[in-house]
Amino acid sequence: MSSLAAALAQRIGAAHVATDASSCALATSDLFDWPDAAPAEIVIRPGSTADTATALRLLAEFGRSIVPRGAGMSYSAGVVPRAPAVVVDTTRLNDISIDAGNLTAVVGAGTTWQALAAALAPHGLRAAQASPVSGSVSTVGGTVAQNLPGGMDGILGLTVVLADGNAVCTGALALRGAPPFWRHMGPDLTGLFLGDCGAFGVKTEVALRLAPDRPGAFGSFAFESSAAMMAAMVEVAQASIVSRAFALDPVRTSTPGPAAAPRRREARPEPAWTLHLTAEGATVPAAEAAVEVARGITTRHGAEEVPATIPKALRARPYSIRGLVGPEGERWVPVHGMLPLANARACLAAVEAQHAAMAAEMAAAGVSTSHIISSLGAYITIEPMFYWRDALDALHLQHLSEANRARFGSQAPNQAARDLVRRAREVLSAIMDQHGAVHAQLGRFYRLGSRMEPGAAQLLHSVKAMLDPRGRMNPGALEGVQA
Repeated sequence: MSSLAAALAQRIGAAHVATDASSCALATSDLFDWPDAAPAEIVIRPGSTADTATALRLLAEFGRSIVPRGAGMSYSAGVVPRAPAVVVDTTRLNDISIDAGNLTAVVGAGTTWQALAAALAPHGLRAAQASPVSGSVSTVGGTVAQNLPGGMDGILGLTVVLADGNAVCTGALALRGAPPFWRHMGPDLTGLFLGDCGAFGVKTEVALRLAPDRPGAFGSFAFESSAAMMAAMVEVAQASIVSRAFALDPVRTSTPGPAAAPRRREARPEPAWTLHLTAEGATVPAAEAAVEVARGITTRHGAEEVPATIPKALRARPYSIRGLVGPEGERWVPVHGMLPLANARACLAAVEAQHAAMAAEMAAAGVSTSHIISSLGAYITIEPMFYWRDALDALHLQHLSEANRARFGSQAPNQAARDLVRRAREVLSAIMDQHGAVHAQLGRFYRLGSRMEPGAAQLLHSVKAMLDPRGRMNPGALEGVQA
């Protein structure tokens, strides 16, 4: 490794090559614990597509495995190697080029969503592509590699460095001498690399569609049952009248003392669920008219309107991770599934029944649960979340304030709770799959190959074998499709 590290340092700069234990450990962690995780051999931080290509050509000569990494906000082992590998940290790839007239931008894959939003704000623009709430640190390239509930239609093109070090451009970035404004000319090669979990190549540039930042209107509604909330949410989604819908339930607290809650909402006694809606329009009256239609739907399902403080706050400040822990320093991890509209109500009932079946075991281990149910289109995402007291990892500590590192940095390990959460996530994922769920950020957790039609699975195998014949690019990601 010393000769490889020296050669990499010569090509991309010694300051951008790390072999120390702390850097290698941090670069192979995500938000959950993976017993089969292996440390990085080397961490490299290229500053350009050319740097990345140079480094990957060298790694090909040495036959080393490669794990692309953004901010590491995964919870499905998508950036966690299970055998020694060189980690390509993309966070230095953070250039932003805005073409406001053509409503496009080309950004480095390591650009954070918050940095992009700040750059677009003076133009009165935003990315048309939906982005995660962790966007204060999570990267555009990470979202591209992992996929996101809501689709990836805002991605216009990519630059990707393959395992052999060749850089390829797709979509809007593939045409010579043309501004990058359109994705679809010929076969959609951009789509090939979306949601690949880095198994097909290292993304270095992303072309994005932009949109004007339009006026919004908001509504929040309380329901006494999950069934009523879900019926209203599905009907609102079927009507295509709001740009965003999400629902919250009170946290089921299993530990004494302060509730392991991700948020503070209406004063207790809390309703079973609250549904929060955001509508956008060319004018404020147009947005308010859409909320009025949604208000009629929720009222028919027995809702009581409550102050719309949550959707207003989320629009004003869309990116917040609060250290990726609960308010009392609890570890946090979700599991999710995106459901067809007609299946969402039955799936949520099955998930709640499983929670009830595990309630005593959860309470004994000090594990609390809550849900976020969301929709940005014609689907429903169900996302159970778990909170428990446990030792925090380096990735958590990196994003905590200094005061909270002092408060929470020495918590004792809680392996029993961690193992229970691991099992609960597997069970809930299987339940959602039985109801037709699909998933983003597949990583090494969610199943793909075993659920695909044989012809589709074979095509995916063939693509992987063509792009990465030696299986060096993020080995183990995309379960069941490795070459």
